[in-house]
Amino acid sequence: MKTPSIPPLFDVMISPRWADQDSMGHINHVQYFRYLEEARVQWMANTGFGMGQGNELSGMIVAAIGLNFRKEWHHDKRLRAKAWVAHIGNSSFRLVQSLYSEDGSELVAEGEITLVCIDAKHRSVAIADTERAQLQKCVLV
Repeated sequence: MKTPSIPPLFDVMISPRWADQDSMGHINHVQYFRYLEEARVQWMANTGFGMGQGNELSGMIVAAIGLNFRKEWHHDKRLRAKAWVAHIGNSSFRLVQSLYSEDGSELVAEGEITLVCIDAKHRSVAIADTERAQLQKCVLV
């Protein structure tokens, strides 16, 4: 995937740990999902997204997720996690997520995640207008 020209929803640096490697000496595939989760949580904490802005929103759940691995990676090299919005529905949205080398020149992994906004009883709820506006700024054309 070519890096989109619009600003990402988030751009977070990740520092893989030595323990994230597998017996082959590269980062284990499961860790990439954790890195992207870490970036999403940091984005939500920094922006207040999904923190109950007037619509009984309690959080978000993952409805679908997938990654394509493009390059081996090792613990001593940082990663840059970025995401853009692929689709906004009534109560869900889909992100295109990517992990790059620190300088952005190498694509390491890419994929999509669908997140559903839920209330305290884990029922889907509509995305609030303020959150929808935040997502709309980063929609891929």
